[in-house]
Amino acid sequence: MLLAGKRFDRKTIGVKDDEVEFRHAWKNGEWHCLAPVSFDLANADSIKEKAHRWLGQVTSVANAAEPFRLYFLVAEPTHSELRPAYESALSILRKAPVKKEVFAESQAPELSERLAAEVAAHEQQGAAGHS
Repeated sequence: MLLAGKRFDRKTIGVKDDEVEFRHAWKNGEWHCLAPVSFDLANADSIKEKAHRWLGQVTSVANAAEPFRLYFLVAEPTHSELRPAYESALSILRKAPVKKEVFAESQAPELSERLAAEVAAHEQQGAAGHS
């Protein structure tokens, strides 16, 4: 993934007995990890199960030596009757005991602009530090 000239890399956040790999991450003091999560699933149980799986994975690596921040980018279900399960899933993700933010898929442009600005500012600071 390319953003503001900076390539996002894969990053594995790990502890002694577990790890979670993020496909899109960049470092600026701490690791910034993008976690796309689709809740466009067939039933309410599957939606909540997926949220619990993410909560468990993130909780397991919460005390990693390397500090990190998560950006959950979530897709909501197509079927409106699954909206309550989706809202529960968002609440479950917000329980993750790490620095995190949750963005709806409709907020992807806002998140992209924000991350692009942060990457650009970081690169500008790095360039200023090398002059």
